[in-house]
Amino acid sequence: MSRNKRVASAAAAHIGAIAVAGLEFVLLAAAACTGGWVGSNAPGVPSGWAGALGGGLGLGLAAGVMQILDSFRASVRALTRAKSSTASERNLEEPEDALPSNTQDVIDLLTEGARAGAANQAAFYSGKVDPAHALLDNENLWMGVDGTSAMFRLADGAYVYYEKDESGKHPIHQYSFVAPATGAVPVPVTSLEQVRDLLEQHVSRELKDTPVAV
Repeated sequence: MSRNKRVASAAAAHIGAIAVAGLEFVLLAAAACTGGWVGSNAPGVPSGWAGALGGGLGLGLAAGVMQILDSFRASVRALTRAKSSTASERNLEEPEDALPSNTQDVIDLLTEGARAGAANQAAFYSGKVDPAHALLDNENLWMGVDGTSAMFRLADGAYVYYEKDESGKHPIHQYSFVAPATGAVPVPVTSLEQVRDLLEQHVSRELKDTPVAV
């Protein structure tokens, strides 16, 4: 449970305790007053005994109400403990987010997670090329290659390629234009205008069968 949830739960419990205590006081006061009124106004009772009878009835009703409240609180506590115990046993016996038992399946999940992480970083740092976040910040359009690289498809055979270089003291996030199908050399890019020009050259090269200018 998060810290905020624990604080909220504690506050709710505190407020509930105050509310129960207030209700208990009101009920006891009402019972005592009712008993006192009945005893004081009982027909045929001498005035000297009316006060004593009223006090006795008031205390008796208050004691009865107290026993009922104690029984109610005990039942609520028992029910809460039972629910909490059942939930704990269920969490221990049947974890909701258990990993697959097959190791290869776990390896596949880790591989997918690494690729998803690369796609996320490619979109996150794309402001180096697309500062207006007009296109390259869409994570769903990036396809992770491995844990440190991803590709953004522009057209058939043309991509923006992202790679994280961790060889230095601080990671470097690099973007380039690539056309893997034609064996074109990756061209570093720093703006969408440059990407557009390279894509136009790629399309022209596809039509004329000439290399893309660097």
